[in-house]
Amino acid sequence: MIGTMELYAKGASVWVPDPEAVWVSAKLLKDYNLGDENVVLQISDGRVQYPVVPPSGLPPLANPDILEGENDLTALSFLHEPAVLHNLRVRFLDYSSIYTYCGIVLVALNPYDQLPIYGEEVIDAYSGQDMADMEPHIFSVAEEAYRTMTREEKNQSIIISGESGAGKTVSAKFTMRYFAVVGGAAQQTSVEERVLASNPIMESIGNAKTTRNDNSSRFGKYIEIGFGRKGDIIGANMRTYLLEKSRVVFQVLQERNYHIFYQLCASRDLPEMRVLKLGGAETFRYTNQGGEDSMQIPGTDDVVDLERTRNAFTILGVPPDQQMELFRILAAVLHLGNVNIQASGRGGDRSYIDERSLSVFSKLLGVERTQMAHWLCHRRLAVGGEMLVKPMPGQQSLEARDALAKHVYGQLFTWTVTRLNSALRAQSEQPKSFIGVLDIYGFETFERNSFEQFCINYANEKLQQQFNRHVFQLEQEEYVREELPWSRIEFSDNQPCIALIEGQLGLLDLLDEECRMPKGSEESWARKLYDQHQSNNPSPHFRKPRMSNTAFIILHFADTVQYECDGFLDKNRDTVFEEPINILRASQVSPLVSELFQQEPVGGGKSSLPNGNLRSGPGKRAQREHKLTVGFQFRQSLQLLMDTLNSTTPHYVRCIKPNDLKEPFVFDPKRAVQQLRACGVLETIRISAAGYPSRWTYAEFFSRYRVLLRGGGVQTQEQIQASCQMALPELIPDPEQYCFGKTKVFFRAGQVALLERLRAERLRAAGVIIQSWVRGWLGRRRYIKTRWATLTIQRYTRGALARRLADILRYTKAALVIQKTYRMVAIRQMFLMIREATVTIQAFTRGLLARRQYRLVRKRWHKAVLLQSAVRGWLTRRAYRRVRAAIVLMQCCVRRRAARRELVKLKAEARSVEKFRELNKGMEVKLMQLQLRADLKARESGALRETLQAERKAHDTELDALRGALVKLENQLETQLQTQQPQPSTTITEEEMEERRRAEEKAAQEILRLTQVGLVRPNGSETALMLFLRLSIIFVIICFMSMHPECVVQAVAQEGKTLTAELDEERRKYQGLLREFTRLEQRYENLREMSMLTEVLTHYIQLHIPLAWVPAFLFCLYVRVDSALSLPPGLAASVLFLCVRQADCSGDKTRARSLCTAAVTAMKGALKDEDLVPLTSDLSELNRALSDLCIQAYQQLLSISETRLQPIIVPAMLESEMIPGLSGSGVKLGNFRKRAGSDPRAVERNAGETPSMAAVLRELGALHTALSRQALPPTLMEQAFRQLTHLLSASALNSLLLRKDMCSWSRGLQIRYNVSQLEEWLRSRGLQAGGAVALLEPLIQAAQLLQVGKKTEADAQALVHTCTALSTQQIVKILTLYTPHSDLEERVTLNFIRTVQVQYRGQPPQLLMDVRRVFPVTFPYLPPPPVRADQLDIPDSLKISFLRRP
Repeated sequence: MIGTMELYAKGASVWVPDPEAVWVSAKLLKDYNLGDENVVLQISDGRVQYPVVPPSGLPPLANPDILEGENDLTALSFLHEPAVLHNLRVRFLDYSSIYTYCGIVLVALNPYDQLPIYGEEVIDAYSGQDMADMEPHIFSVAEEAYRTMTREEKNQSIIISGESGAGKTVSAKFTMRYFAVVGGAAQQTSVEERVLASNPIMESIGNAKTTRNDNSSRFGKYIEIGFGRKGDIIGANMRTYLLEKSRVVFQVLQERNYHIFYQLCASRDLPEMRVLKLGGAETFRYTNQGGEDSMQIPGTDDVVDLERTRNAFTILGVPPDQQMELFRILAAVLHLGNVNIQASGRGGDRSYIDERSLSVFSKLLGVERTQMAHWLCHRRLAVGGEMLVKPMPGQQSLEARDALAKHVYGQLFTWTVTRLNSALRAQSEQPKSFIGVLDIYGFETFERNSFEQFCINYANEKLQQQFNRHVFQLEQEEYVREELPWSRIEFSDNQPCIALIEGQLGLLDLLDEECRMPKGSEESWARKLYDQHQSNNPSPHFRKPRMSNTAFIILHFADTVQYECDGFLDKNRDTVFEEPINILRASQVSPLVSELFQQEPVGGGKSSLPNGNLRSGPGKRAQREHKLTVGFQFRQSLQLLMDTLNSTTPHYVRCIKPNDLKEPFVFDPKRAVQQLRACGVLETIRISAAGYPSRWTYAEFFSRYRVLLRGGGVQTQEQIQASCQMALPELIPDPEQYCFGKTKVFFRAGQVALLERLRAERLRAAGVIIQSWVRGWLGRRRYIKTRWATLTIQRYTRGALARRLADILRYTKAALVIQKTYRMVAIRQMFLMIREATVTIQAFTRGLLARRQYRLVRKRWHKAVLLQSAVRGWLTRRAYRRVRAAIVLMQCCVRRRAARRELVKLKAEARSVEKFRELNKGMEVKLMQLQLRADLKARESGALRETLQAERKAHDTELDALRGALVKLENQLETQLQTQQPQPSTTITEEEMEERRRAEEKAAQEILRLTQVGLVRPNGSETALMLFLRLSIIFVIICFMSMHPECVVQAVAQEGKTLTAELDEERRKYQGLLREFTRLEQRYENLREMSMLTEVLTHYIQLHIPLAWVPAFLFCLYVRVDSALSLPPGLAASVLFLCVRQADCSGDKTRARSLCTAAVTAMKGALKDEDLVPLTSDLSELNRALSDLCIQAYQQLLSISETRLQPIIVPAMLESEMIPGLSGSGVKLGNFRKRAGSDPRAVERNAGETPSMAAVLRELGALHTALSRQALPPTLMEQAFRQLTHLLSASALNSLLLRKDMCSWSRGLQIRYNVSQLEEWLRSRGLQAGGAVALLEPLIQAAQLLQVGKKTEADAQALVHTCTALSTQQIVKILTLYTPHSDLEERVTLNFIRTVQVQYRGQPPQLLMDVRRVFPVTFPYLPPPPVRADQLDIPDSLKISFLRRP
């Protein structure tokens, strides 16, 4: 205690109570001395005086900053309520971590949001990992239970508890999913599928919307998942507890009935559902009491949910007709609620029924409507040995109706559970062990608490007692294992509260006794409770309210709860009249209805009505004696559950509801503390704090507190242990505050914080000494540098002044020279400018005079120019016609010569075909066909020639006609020129003449271009001639339209477009003819090449082997493994290839097919695959089968390699220390400390040799050597190692993202070094081209992220540019997990993390990489080598040496 008092020094952080935040942080403004009455604190509101008065005492101390966000609450130095609450809040709000360990308990906060932490990649990351090495997760608890079961062969239990809406059902669902994946095959078998299919069914019939949760389980369940000898799931069994049947007939506002009713109402329009006569949920009394706002749950679709439920029923083997019977019963319950019963008679002692809804109810269940109406309003009484029928009042009839509805639903629920258990029962073998998952309601307290809350809290009292004793047992086992001198730890046992409830004359006994009384009432029961537990035998856990005589108070372990006695007796009896049940039992329409209400033999070990009693006539006393109340049944089932849990190894999950508003990541400290007290987390803290909560191995303690110990040079374990034992009495004077074990040193609460303070003071003193020496050395060095710099500055300053004076003198002289030269240049430029202006004026004046003279001359000679232009145009056209005629004649000659050469070539080819016909008579038919085609083409060519001659004649005729028209136009032009008198053209201006000339030149150029395009086309000379004549006529017309230049330009443009389109069409036709001609030539060449087939076949037949030897070649497929390794690479493939090629060349298809079939069968046998590929006679099918076998062999090879690599990836790439001594001195508080209850054998295994990168490289090297020896293609080897590299990178990165102890600077350096070795190995083998090295980039960037600075905004931007292969979630996860392992490092601030999130905004959320990703493989095509049988190196051991040629 004295050592703890020293921690209350100035500046220390403490926690003080607060009405809103429960606990707030404060700092001490001065030291606290023993005996002071107050502690002076500084909080956000100001300075306060905190009284030090028992029982409050001193305010709780806050933990060091290095422990903030610790993933295990028991690792905190100070274990108390504010520390637990603060740590949970930091992890939940700042780090978005919903899971936290508290010793053996996993605390889970409901995030009310979808988190990407439950995928198959997360399951793979947690599978096979130690619970202490990974981040807290529900999968970690499931893995711990699974490993303990398989290792110790002992049954396990996972107890999940919490309030409604805390996430119990989801946690249980994820736990079962984990077992289905880990305990099953690669694909889900039928058993695992059925186990998972039970979830939607139980959610539909057992879950409902409440004010606290949209999917609240209104029953408790315990699922036993059975495992076989190999650890695979072979069956399951489910037990349920205390279904809330009252919800069937009553719901408060904002709540719903069970989901199945709303699913049926939403699916009423389906064809098969119309017979149920359902309407909307708002039309039924049993579904509309919660209000219209509660009819639909946001984010859910009742129609889809019903379809999912029906699919689950189908998976579990429930046929569709039986499903419809179940739905008929549920619909009948809804219609029964709408049966209107009203009072009648004097005083309302009778009642009558509105039979409209009753008719539908009776029809659906197949019962008599009149009988059901009668017995809903009447009951049978025994008076003096006679049976009388008495009418019931209206209210009693309504209660009987509701009791019947509850009973029907309860029986249906029980039948469904029984049906599920029969479907989940193991068929082939009995389970060797099981893991039980208990999803049960947590401690509940409301404004009005009734029988259901009483039973729930009673069950939590029993579970809390079992939990306390288990935690206490683990603590004692740890002390015994370490051989500590210990005394019994005292903890608060709630056995007195349990005895108050279930003991002799306890609450349940008195309740059952009152229920057996004919006139028992709640008031009478309450008086008995007061007399027994307050007057006669007072209990400290029982109280009587001051203002009520029908209520009682129980002081539970979690809270004080007041229960109202109203309704206890009716709910405990849970009775229903026997007459309506007999009517239902006699149903002839629905076999399921009769099955639900069949009676079991009296005295049977199990009641057919586990949650209800039948109220029968007095004549059946024997049966009435065996009726059980709900409380008695619940106590029996609870005791059975406790016996089961005590026989297993329990694992605890406590679900916490962070707020009542269902808002994502909102933390309400009041609600959290209330649930922490109720779920037993704080009790775990108290039990742990009562002993020695802080535990360190001697090596870890020596590494952390080396500065406080002596003998820094010790190396052995014995020396380290002796040094710790010698130094601790000096550091902690009180020997009660610590204890030495065999392998660990144990500390009481607060002592680690004291050691941290001493270590910080020692380091600070050492730092001050080092700073003084360094500052003195720096001061002396700074003085010497300053003196030297001063002298240097003086020397340079004096030289600069002298040089400045010399420069001034030189500048003065130079200025005079510049002034003189500048003035001269200015005057000269002025002179040149004046002269240039004068010359320009003269030039413009002379030009004006010359242009004036030119216009006079041009007006005078205008008519002569017109005559000259017309004559020159006529001469040019005549010359052009002569040249064109000569060119046409030359083209005809050239084409005729080319045609003759083609004819000679075709005749030569025809003669060669005759020659081939003589050489190979087998090709005669094909050659004849070719000849026929050639003749056909010749006839077509003749027809084309005739057509061409006809076209030529037509073109000549048209040409003559155009020539005649041209002559006529020329004559008309001459006539017009002669008759026209020269008149002065005073109206045509010089600008108009210039425009006409430009238009004529443009038209002439366009005509010339089109003419050239048309003439150069190979087979279009006649068409080009027509186009040229048409253009000539157009040009003549343009010459006579000189008075309208705009029309001329438009006409020329239009005609040019038309001619261009015609030329393009002609070109397309010609290109089509060329393609057709080329195709015919190619087909001819193919036919000619086929004539060489005989020679090729003759060459291949020379390689043949006698057919009698062929079966012997298959001996190479049945060689032993040890012998196969010594064979030459590819020997079997070469022999098989030669055999198949020989059979193919000989034309024996049957033998070739048999060879391939034998090869496929042998390879499948080697791969141990029992499924045979169906074979056909076509070798292409066998080729596909061989290709499939190649892929199968490739995948099996990778699977074997992955199996060998998987156990050593994380230890080698993350945990191995290839750089020795790098992380030996910076162990963080609580680091590497195994959690309480961890298996000691696991610790011993971890203490052994850790696999290093050398082991990984050996595995990869062995695979590479084997593949290289078999001469595999390099591209295939690159693909294989790319797949393995992805496995290495993804597995290591996923483990890094889930382990806080790996996220430090020193560990990042180690990881980077390990990855660099793998990179170097891949490059040395030439495997980087296949992308294997690129797949290591995410892991490399993660290691770099651990090493770079993480403080400023510039660092955040650098991360954005550097970590391109990591997602936002991965970067944020690494930053939140980053843990300093020395005082030189700092935590990553939340502001920096938010800055990084802003930089990466918009990226998809991806936390873990997909380890199961399979890259597609492509086998490269390699032509078969030219191998011969005599070239093969066949070992004599195969006994097939006769294959060689003699």
